[in-house]
Amino acid sequence: MLPDRPDNLGILGGLGPLATADFMAKMIRLTPAAGDDDHIPALVCSYPQMPSRAAAIVGDGDSPLPALLQRRVFLEASGVRCIVMPCNTAHNWYEQIIEGSRIPFLHIVDSVRVELERVGIGGGTIGYLSTEGTMAAKLYERRLEGLGYSCLAPSEELMESRVKPGIALVKGGREAEAEAPLRKAAQELLDRGAQRVILACTEIPVGLASCVDWTQENCIDSSEALARAAVRWAMTARAS
Repeated sequence: MLPDRPDNLGILGGLGPLATADFMAKMIRLTPAAGDDDHIPALVCSYPQMPSRAAAIVGDGDSPLPALLQRRVFLEASGVRCIVMPCNTAHNWYEQIIEGSRIPFLHIVDSVRVELERVGIGGGTIGYLSTEGTMAAKLYERRLEGLGYSCLAPSEELMESRVKPGIALVKGGREAEAEAPLRKAAQELLDRGAQRVILACTEIPVGLASCVDWTQENCIDSSEALARAAVRWAMTARAS
C-alpha cells in the first residue's frame, strides 16, 4: 500500500515498456519541483506480456481487457487516487476498464484535445499516426470529430511502408532507425493539410526524440499531453 496521499498516481503501463518510461520522464520534467519531495508519488504496474491491443481490435488475438481490469483493480487496492494508461490503443476498452471504479482515470485523447487547445488549435484538420488498432477503432475520430476537428489518418500504403515499421523499430530497441520513416510519415500528413500531427502511439515520440524541435513545431505528443494532464490532476489534488 502507498502512504495515504491525495496525489498518489497509478500508471497502468508496459504497453510498451519504453513508452511507459518515456511517459514517466516527461511527467517528471513537467512537474514543478525544487527537490525530490515535490514530485508526484507514482506506482507503476508494468506488464508487457499483455495480449496485443492492436491484434485484438482487428480480430487477430485475445482481448487484453481481463488483464487491463486486473491491473486497474490492483492499482486501486494499492492506494492510488488516479490512474493513467500511456497507451493509445488500450483506450479502446476505456469504458469497460473504468466501469465500477471510484477514482479518476484520465483519457489520453481528452488530454490531447486540451493540448491542441493550448497551442491554439480549436478545430479543423488534424492528422494522426497510430497503430492499426487505434485506426480501426477510430479512437480519435470518436472523441474529437464532434468537437469541430476533422481527423486525417495515414493511407494503407503509408501505414505499411512507414508507420508500422517505425513502431516496430522502437519496440525492438532501435529508436534511432525509427526516426526517418516516422518523420516522413508525419510530413506526408502535414503536406496533405494537417495543422498538426498527433503522435497517437506512445512509441512514436520515442522514435522522434532526436528531432524534438521539429516535433514540437509540427506534432502533438500524446504521451506528453497525458503527462501534462497527470501533473494538472496532482497539483489540483494537493491543493484541495
